[in-house]
Amino acid sequence: MGNEFEERNSVTLRQKGNEIQGYEIYEKNDFIVDEDIIGLDANVIVDIAESTEFKEEIKTYIQFNVLKICTTNIALGEARHVLIKKRNYFAENATAKINQIIKEFNIKVIKHKPEINQEAEKWVDIVKQKMFTQKFHTFPNDLRILCNLVHQEKVNFYITEDVDIEKAVKILSLPLRVKIIGEASNISDRKITEFFKENRKAHHKKRKPF
Repeated sequence: MGNEFEERNSVTLRQKGNEIQGYEIYEKNDFIVDEDIIGLDANVIVDIAESTEFKEEIKTYIQFNVLKICTTNIALGEARHVLIKKRNYFAENATAKINQIIKEFNIKVIKHKPEINQEAEKWVDIVKQKMFTQKFHTFPNDLRILCNLVHQEKVNFYITEDVDIEKAVKILSLPLRVKIIGEASNISDRKITEFFKENRKAHHKKRKPF
């Protein structure tokens, strides 16, 4: 059976000086998904807050075929904690920054359910038997976040910095694609752009002026 492809064309307008230019964007994927429901982990939210370049590249990367973007109240709490404790934000500034991101990306925030957190504990036990991670003190909470997103919102595309999550998804055989994003604070703006351009090659995107 041959590969099936999804193709999509759109036009975007951009201003360059006093001139308006139109660009045709062509995308071809070797998988068919009606619309992605995207989940964001805490670290990605921190990087969106910290790097304008990262934020704009994330927007470009997820601009096609997205039904909604989701995260959880616990993930937002973790992101706020990192901004305050590790990035030297004042508490009110961290809260304002996260609220701005929620509004700008139209993120749906869900609350954890106790019964789903219990299911996540089962996931942790399964994963612990098959892989080792140095982050097991935070890993259970990471799986609680993911478990709530999968069960409550049917997330099918998860963006994270944590390669252990990608391994866990494979071990658990979850119907989920995982995108690993490098930490924005560790790479320059130029390298961020190059990272996303390189990863968009997998989607065979081409842009040409008309």
